[in-house]
Amino acid sequence: MSAERIPTKNKIRTLIFSFTLFLLLLLASQAINLNHKAQRALSQILEIPERFFIQTLDRFQELENRKIAKLKKEILVLQDSIYEKDLQIKSLENLKSYPPNINNQKDKSDVYISSFDQMNFNCCKKHRVYVSNPNQIKEGVFAVSQGDFAIGKTRILSNNEIEVRLLSDPEEYVSIKTTKEFFCIAKGEGTPSTISCFNESKAVEYEVGDTFFTTGFDGIYPVGLIVGRLKSIENIENNLFRQKLKIELFFDPFKSINKRAILHE
Repeated sequence: MSAERIPTKNKIRTLIFSFTLFLLLLLASQAINLNHKAQRALSQILEIPERFFIQTLDRFQELENRKIAKLKKEILVLQDSIYEKDLQIKSLENLKSYPPNINNQKDKSDVYISSFDQMNFNCCKKHRVYVSNPNQIKEGVFAVSQGDFAIGKTRILSNNEIEVRLLSDPEEYVSIKTTKEFFCIAKGEGTPSTISCFNESKAVEYEVGDTFFTTGFDGIYPVGLIVGRLKSIENIENNLFRQKLKIELFFDPFKSINKRAILHE
């Protein structure tokens, strides 16, 4: 049901009339020096426009609150839609030369990221998000993604939710590769949105900006999930053939709450 709207002109006229009437009656009372009984009667008369004025303001405020609530709801829907579209755009940008091969999605429609351990994510080395468990899965280890973007791996399962250890957690490992066929085992750095791996031979070329995908070799993450982008290359002192590659993850836990996730068997 659409909210009733009071025309702006009527609001202004009503306010001006009420205020003017109040002033006129007040001035008249002071000018003619009415007795107590007359002043009391006048006071009661003055309460009429005052009550009308208050009721008008309350009604106006109620309508404005409804409009604000409706706008907030529309903004949330638009933000969710923009987030989903942004994921699709990023996915297409990164999959241009590496088509995904992900056929083992589980419970895509009902699994959502319910919470994020922001305190430990910022200060410590425990990086976790929690997803809903609508089918009450009680055992097993699953890779978790948001669309085509790898999030991490399930750790503790309960009837209501599942704890997911993010790729950036120092206890998390994942087998990854680039489109140039460079392979490595990446490990969480314990710092937000960062993992790293080592190149032992420099036999395969890579450069800052290259995108990394899951290989599926670890038996948990499916082939072709988008992991992150090569952020920096560090040479290892006293070792000409070894480099440390730091990879910035695409998944952003700060923007993930109430967004859909996928459990991969």
